[in-house]
Amino acid sequence: MKRTRTRGLLALLAVLTLLAGACSSRDDDDSGGTGGGGGDGETEEEVADTYHVEDCTSDPTAEIEGDTLKVVSSYPQSGLTGAFAEIARGWATRFDEANANGGVDFGGTTVQIEYEDADDEYNPQQTASNIEELVGADGNGAFAVFSVVGTANNINIRDFLDERCVPNVFAATGSVAWGNPDYPWLIGSSLSPYTLEAQAFADYLEENDPDAKVGMLRQSDEFGATYEEGFRQAIEGTDIELVAVEEYPVGSDQVGSQVTSLAASGADAFFNGGTLLACPNALTAKQAEGWEATTWVSGTCISKTLMGIAGAAGADVLSLTNLKDPLNPEYAEDPAMTEFFAAVQEYQPNFKGRELDLENAIIAYGYAQADLFIQALEAAEAPTRLAMMQSIRNLDGITTPLAHEGITFTTSGTEDSYMGESFVLVQYDAAAAHFNEISDVIDFEGQTADLTPEELITA
Repeated sequence: MKRTRTRGLLALLAVLTLLAGACSSRDDDDSGGTGGGGGDGETEEEVADTYHVEDCTSDPTAEIEGDTLKVVSSYPQSGLTGAFAEIARGWATRFDEANANGGVDFGGTTVQIEYEDADDEYNPQQTASNIEELVGADGNGAFAVFSVVGTANNINIRDFLDERCVPNVFAATGSVAWGNPDYPWLIGSSLSPYTLEAQAFADYLEENDPDAKVGMLRQSDEFGATYEEGFRQAIEGTDIELVAVEEYPVGSDQVGSQVTSLAASGADAFFNGGTLLACPNALTAKQAEGWEATTWVSGTCISKTLMGIAGAAGADVLSLTNLKDPLNPEYAEDPAMTEFFAAVQEYQPNFKGRELDLENAIIAYGYAQADLFIQALEAAEAPTRLAMMQSIRNLDGITTPLAHEGITFTTSGTEDSYMGESFVLVQYDAAAAHFNEISDVIDFEGQTADLTPEELITA
């Protein structure tokens, strides 16, 4: 990425002076997992270099004006991918709840969180148009961008936001590209990185079917490429073979012919990397083919809506998660779950005119992301964009009430941007229509980059 130097030495010195008062170090604040931190142990000069402060076309050290922190987002709200809108119901609920309770202490300033969004129908070009309009050419239309859905969609806006040093946080995708240090103003969410999904399935097969022959369905974009390349690396040195890979176009739900080809390949295991309707449709097609195969589904596919479409065709499929499933009766009396249900019913019962289904897991996902974001704001050392990013990039083993017991979220500067590196394996009980946990917490903390082909991170 080519940058244009727009500020001189005097500006940099001024910035560093401000940083001296704004920064703290996670190492210096050994809070033992109680929150994020303002810094990551770097010197002021290193911080300025890491976040290319001197190149920013807007000042990331400027303190927020007034008592409102505005975030904007772009995500599908209509069409085949409109189901993703329920994520926003979750985060809007948590923001409304925080506002009703007096606001959020952001670096010593109490703020109300305001939000605005736009529909992009999962179209990356529309995402870019939406964000450019919402943020504005000068970067002053919003303080930060929050929970944009889709890998290609976030890639399409990262240069625009990076040049302005506008935080793009909790990107709703498990892409490993969010670990690219060239883009310090972009960070993903608690979703497990897609290459860790690939590693988890490879490990499961290694233990239970070490000679497995695997067929993979993947989307024809960066999202799908991450699954394929990650799985290829994960099975290196094993007797597991990836014998067939079939792609489908982005946004399509027609995957029957691809599944027919995979079933005919001789594969006895199925990596279903489809998302949205492509995922359950692939399971239904697999059942129609009579294909008996140990099956993994994308972590993006474990919601009630999608697995409900699959019905009996989803029996026994495997996946992973780090959040509690609202459908699982084990959590029916869980205090965090009941509080979450009550909050959604109070604050967002009629989100964008959509029917409320409290058992839809992606609402819980959105709520959890907003909760983690709020914790990071409260741990920030100053009410600035730079302090916000430093805090999110230095989460020190925090958790959220909707996370599984034992799950924590940690980041470490630009060296380790991945929050969702611990999770549990889950298996779908089609008769009961929910996932059950089948493992203890599996912890890959700090290992994502080592388990990922470098070109996927720097793409």
